[in-house]
Amino acid sequence: MSRVTLTRHISIQPTRAEQAASASTGAVLTSVSMSPLEVIKVRQQAAPTLSMRQVFSRMIREEGTLSLWNGLRPTLLMNVPSTVIYLTVYEEGRDRLTPIAGGAWAPLGAGGSARALVTSLFSPLELLRTRMQATGSSDGLGATAARVVRSGGVGSLWTGLGASLWRDVPFSCIYWALYEALRRRAKATPPHGEVATCPRHAHD
Repeated sequence: MSRVTLTRHISIQPTRAEQAASASTGAVLTSVSMSPLEVIKVRQQAAPTLSMRQVFSRMIREEGTLSLWNGLRPTLLMNVPSTVIYLTVYEEGRDRLTPIAGGAWAPLGAGGSARALVTSLFSPLELLRTRMQATGSSDGLGATAARVVRSGGVGSLWTGLGASLWRDVPFSCIYWALYEALRRRAKATPPHGEVATCPRHAHD
């Protein structure tokens, strides 16, 4: 006679507040740690004849170590709220679209819509961040925004939005479609069990 013992897997769904807190923390850590690489990339794009090491050395020598974090303020103002809004809008959209479009198509629509919204809302901050990183100017966020508006009008704050949408929206659709498909497959997989065989007792 044998006995099969199954191990139950309990899935605890985090609350929206916990999701927002973790997303915000991740956005802050990523922004602070990756800012130097982003600044060097922008500077190298402006001076393609220089290597990454040459750009880095010149910035340290001429502008100081803190120049590696130029544009950090608009980066934080953009990444922290945009991450929270993006995930919230995606989950709400996915849940509303699933009964209508089905589980396979809902992530495509929700992911694309969420990314389009966030990209459009925060496009001015992305532009200002790039300007601050590229010029190395000591002007603050407000002064940089005023200079852009003065030279090109308010609409110039959304320069490059079309290219950003073509870059981000398809990626978001593909990403969430694959993610949800893999998650459904993982949930459909039966939990691993542990088989234990009881010893047979001799009959009297």
